[in-house]
Amino acid sequence: MKLFKRAFIAIGLVLLIHGILLVTNGYSIPNMDVPMHVLGGFVMALLALAIHHAVSSRYHTSHSPVWYHYTFVVGFAMLVGVAWEFHEYIFDQTINVWYNLPQSQLSLADTMKDFMNDWIGASIAFFLFKKSL
Repeated sequence: MKLFKRAFIAIGLVLLIHGILLVTNGYSIPNMDVPMHVLGGFVMALLALAIHHAVSSRYHTSHSPVWYHYTFVVGFAMLVGVAWEFHEYIFDQTINVWYNLPQSQLSLADTMKDFMNDWIGASIAFFLFKKSL
């Protein structure tokens, strides 16, 4: 339960920062989305580590190779990253158009850069906290 608590507190902090940046127009700062995507990948990897620890403790899969654990944790974080990009796209096509707000999805290259930053954050979290597996 300690791992889940740590993950949810970290997720809450990142969402709080995201909310503050939205309200204060902080995303207008060039490349502000880079650390936010790294942090997003990091905290989603923390949640994935907590889930993986709970499942592997229950089913005794901790003897699996490190690449198996890495694939689970980073794959989970990347799945959330893809969902976030869909969220940005849907907002860009609806609410941002209706209220004449700036777009989040600037280009395909920006989306790919966001995925890379999610992966970097998730990889950092995995290698920092893999001892908890």
